[in-house]
Amino acid sequence: MAIDLKDGLDEINSKIIAYKTTIITTETEKQLKKSSDFGDNFEEKKSKSLESLNDIEGKIGERKNRIKDGVKNQYEELIDLFNQSVKDTKTKISEKYSEKYSKVRDTNSVDFLIRQVLTASQNTKSRMSEIFVNEVMKTAGCSQEQEFIGNVDSEGSNKIYIRVNQIDLFKLLNKDPNEGNNELLYEINEPVNGSHPFSMDKELYHRLQNEGFSFESENGADYIGSSGLGIMNIKYVTSYVQNNNTFNGDFLEVTLKNRPNGNRISDFLRDYYGSIDIVNFDDLSVKILNLLTNFVDISVNLSGSEKSEQTKFEKIIQRILGLCFDSTKEIDVSGNSKLSALESLDQSFFELSSVELRNIESDVENMINGVTEFEDCGTVKFPVNSEFISDSVKVIRRVPENQKVDKFLTVAEDLSKDENWSFNLPDGLNLDVAIKNDILKIIPKAVVMTMLGPKSILGLMIVLKSLSSPVIDLIEDFKTFMDNMKSFMVNLVSKIGSIFIEELFIQLKKNLRELVETLLVDIVKESKNAQIKIITSILYVLVQLASAVIDWRQCKSVVDEILSLLNLAVSGLGGGRIPNFALAFSGSLPGYSPIRAMTNVTENLQKLGLPTGDMPDGSPNLVLPSILQQIKGVNDEHLENSKTETWCAPVPVGLVMTSYIRCSGKNY
Repeated sequence: MAIDLKDGLDEINSKIIAYKTTIITTETEKQLKKSSDFGDNFEEKKSKSLESLNDIEGKIGERKNRIKDGVKNQYEELIDLFNQSVKDTKTKISEKYSEKYSKVRDTNSVDFLIRQVLTASQNTKSRMSEIFVNEVMKTAGCSQEQEFIGNVDSEGSNKIYIRVNQIDLFKLLNKDPNEGNNELLYEINEPVNGSHPFSMDKELYHRLQNEGFSFESENGADYIGSSGLGIMNIKYVTSYVQNNNTFNGDFLEVTLKNRPNGNRISDFLRDYYGSIDIVNFDDLSVKILNLLTNFVDISVNLSGSEKSEQTKFEKIIQRILGLCFDSTKEIDVSGNSKLSALESLDQSFFELSSVELRNIESDVENMINGVTEFEDCGTVKFPVNSEFISDSVKVIRRVPENQKVDKFLTVAEDLSKDENWSFNLPDGLNLDVAIKNDILKIIPKAVVMTMLGPKSILGLMIVLKSLSSPVIDLIEDFKTFMDNMKSFMVNLVSKIGSIFIEELFIQLKKNLRELVETLLVDIVKESKNAQIKIITSILYVLVQLASAVIDWRQCKSVVDEILSLLNLAVSGLGGGRIPNFALAFSGSLPGYSPIRAMTNVTENLQKLGLPTGDMPDGSPNLVLPSILQQIKGVNDEHLENSKTETWCAPVPVGLVMTSYIRCSGKNY
């Protein structure tokens, strides 16, 4: 178990690198043994290895200078660990070592992760909807059985009035879906009552254009929920009278219908949210690419103030995604790190720092200037071709559902081929991977922002208003929503984020299992003790076991689970000092393993900052196979000539005890 979260993540990263390097070292050793001129070339390569060390130290220094101050959240940490865990493959070693060698990394790993994460966002829509419903009920402070006051028909007197700005936090409903690229911000289908998922954002815009005309009067029926029942009528009005007081403004008049089996709020919420797509891939793809490039904001001439508000929201989502729900305290004032959710979050948590505000100003300036930046590209500004991206997104929206993820990946790849983006790139940068890495990190934020559109917030506000919650009257815009809905936001965002943590963990575990199993196979092959195969077969079962993590928001629990899996390869097969009471069973230990020893040596070298991977010119690191040969040579000597001298405790012989007996044994 890790001492703390940072220590655990560092240990995981160290072990992954050590395991991969050990596997590569054993493969290199096998290939070297096949080469007839290995000995002639070793001395030649030794000097080059020393030169390479200085080169590597210089590159490490350059990399440190590029590291940003922000601390990664759990989701981003797992992305890095996944990329680290992808097995490296090497080209076949040639007979002449004067040739360069290359290590072929799985360049498809980021594509694979994006595909898995996007697929998870689609496959868990019902789960996300249930999370949303539960958080709405918690915020309203109501139980599953609490009821609202309904109406017999749409002309009933029990009406509720919701200000339009209370559901439209980012002013979507001010934009005509039939004008320019505004269509990308709305659902692709026209609203048809009873057809699910219903295009409610489009319907809400339509209602605002037809003051005084209700949904029921235009459609001949109340709005039909997922149950097939009419659940409410909606009308846009600019004034209403209540308790002899006249209220002026922009309001949605909502008339909730009586339900046949009681007006339980929980039933209404599930009926409503079941009728809309709370996370639609068409909307999600637009959100992702807009967060990446600002292409929609640029094309619709979004104002600087609107962009600033949206970017502030992104920053707060990022902070919440950094929360940890472990029992230990791990607080970092940066706001972007692993905070303890058990600590009460005061207003300062939602206040942006001066650095963040300057970054927001930069983001707004980029949008105004029609450019964007990518994390791995430093301060390079790329001109945004909004028309090309818009056309690409429209293609995504037209293809069948089962082809949308593939088409999205194609669009992401096409972005890197823009001829205007090939200038002034950092040396060695793969722009395609840089763009896709940013996309991967954006996805959870994009999902949350998709979930907080007008159609989703509408259900929340209906419940708050129907229960006469005083909170709703305090909400007028994005800022007041955040000020008064802190618990709702923290719980919703963190629980949605945990879905992606779980998906990344599943994929990471598959890679780690492969690394662990590879090492176990090597240990079995080298062992002269057949009993180890029995032990290893048990470990194979262990690495297949389901995770013990219950709450994926518990950062340290996730880290400890990963460490447990990694430790199976080195400590799971024995080693360490045996407690006195267990010494009698020491014969069941598997014995010394050169492969385990090499893994430990590699990890220790890495901790000292010594290079353990391939040389900068692509050639294999010949130092490591030489160390492995030393370890194996010492082990062979132990196996052939070593002995152990010890004493054995007195044992009863008849009615007397023997004296202490001098014993000898074999160390292996």
